[in-house]
Amino acid sequence: MPPARLRLKAGSSPRPVPLVIRRDPLSLRELSVLFSVCFVWGVHFVVIKLAVGVLPPIFYAGIRMVLVALILSPFLTWRKGEMGLVLVGGLCLGAFNYGLMFSGMKFAPASAAAIAIELNVPFSTLLAVMFLGDRPGWRRLFGIALAFAGVAVIALGGSEDGAGGEEAARIGLGIGLVAAGALSEATGAVIVKRTTAFKPHELLAWFALVGAVALMTMSFFLEEGQGAAWASADRTLIVGAILYSALGASLFGHTAYYWLLQRLPISMVAPAVLFTTVIAVFSSVFLLGDPFGPRMAAGGLMTLAGVGVVLFRNVKKQAKNKALLEPQG
Repeated sequence: MPPARLRLKAGSSPRPVPLVIRRDPLSLRELSVLFSVCFVWGVHFVVIKLAVGVLPPIFYAGIRMVLVALILSPFLTWRKGEMGLVLVGGLCLGAFNYGLMFSGMKFAPASAAAIAIELNVPFSTLLAVMFLGDRPGWRRLFGIALAFAGVAVIALGGSEDGAGGEEAARIGLGIGLVAAGALSEATGAVIVKRTTAFKPHELLAWFALVGAVALMTMSFFLEEGQGAAWASADRTLIVGAILYSALGASLFGHTAYYWLLQRLPISMVAPAVLFTTVIAVFSSVFLLGDPFGPRMAAGGLMTLAGVGVVLFRNVKKQAKNKALLEPQG
């Protein structure tokens, strides 16, 4: 997922998570874990941007998934009757989403990509309406429209520093690819919703394996110069980026996320989606020097406000129905 990211799906978890009801405040340990997950996933956008600057993006995504697949290989379990859904879901959640997102970040600023990937939430809601029988009220529909409008403001406005023409087109293309990656994640979540026999870590293992094979195949046919790029790249940067993506964003992020879901109510965990994006934008601005002007601020606020409306309405609906949350990474 995105980088690995928190995602609220409209009824799209692969396995039941007990509904937690708590009225006492978060412990220092829980708060520290929650902040650590948001921080790791937020800074991951900076790591991706640095990595795709020296390696072909699909190739880099493939290497990441190869490492994750090797680590999670003991959890690969074959369950008859559901493997087709898992394999197709793995293409959406382990291959196409990362291939599109990482390719988009080759062209778009990391801060803009961090905002655009949040379209996953409204995409998930729309797909739930079409395929899961969900019925959104006017508030969620308004939030969906506001989120898309915010991303459009960023994508169609060109470069924040005033550059137009080719540079503006590159940014628009990049944001479009990231948005397509968000749609892939949402589609995969709807598909995986139909599975019932897999535990979360088993699904992650299959997503990593399917993603590794698919991404490496796509890189072979769609990209070139992988070997030369690897040989000439700064070894510390590349190894560090791969380890951060695989061990930090994927393994730590998802493990800590499910630990939090077992201890905290949905209403406490879900807002971390927006906090992750805020960290991603600020880290991109301060560490990468991404331009951040009035247009980016307006588009970002529109998107986060729209996603927030959809997110919290989904939280209310899912808490009532004991429905579920699912991270992407």
